[in-house]
Amino acid sequence: MVAMERVDWTDPDLQRLVSDQETEVDSRYDDQDHDNHLDAETVTVAVLARDDDGTAVACGVLRDPAPAFDAGTGELNRMFVHPDHRRRGIGKEILRALEAAAQERKLGQLVLETGIQQPEAIGLYTSEGYRIIDNYPPYEDELDSRCFAKAIGAEG
Repeated sequence: MVAMERVDWTDPDLQRLVSDQETEVDSRYDDQDHDNHLDAETVTVAVLARDDDGTAVACGVLRDPAPAFDAGTGELNRMFVHPDHRRRGIGKEILRALEAAAQERKLGQLVLETGIQQPEAIGLYTSEGYRIIDNYPPYEDELDSRCFAKAIGAEG
C-alpha cells in the first residue's frame, strides 16, 4: 500500500527519484541527454508515492501546457517506480493521480514520450488507454522514442 502526495518540483525525495530515473534510462540508451527543461516553473504537478514507512518509492510529473502542443494538452514526464517496488501497481496509481490532476486543470489530452527500451512503460501506457502518436518535438527525430496520447475528462 502506498500513499500519494503532491509535492513541489524542488522536493528532495522527488529529485532523488528523478536522478534514479535518469540513471536507469542512461543504462538502457547511449544518449544521455536529459535537457527537457523541467523546473519549478514548467512542472505544474508533481506526485510521489510513499510506502508504509514514508519512503518515497515512485514519482511522476505533469507539465501544463505541453510545450509542443496548444493549451489543453498536458505532458506526463519523469514517471518512475523504484525497482524494489515494481509490479505492485504503483506506476498505475501515479499515472491515475496525474490524470486526476490534469482533469482538475480541465485538460482535454495528455501526451508523453518513452523509449523502445522500456517495454514495461509501454505496457503500462497502452493498458491505460494511451495510443501511439507521431513523435512530437523535441522527439520527432529520435528513433528510440515512442510518443503516446490519451483523451481525458468526460470524453476520455
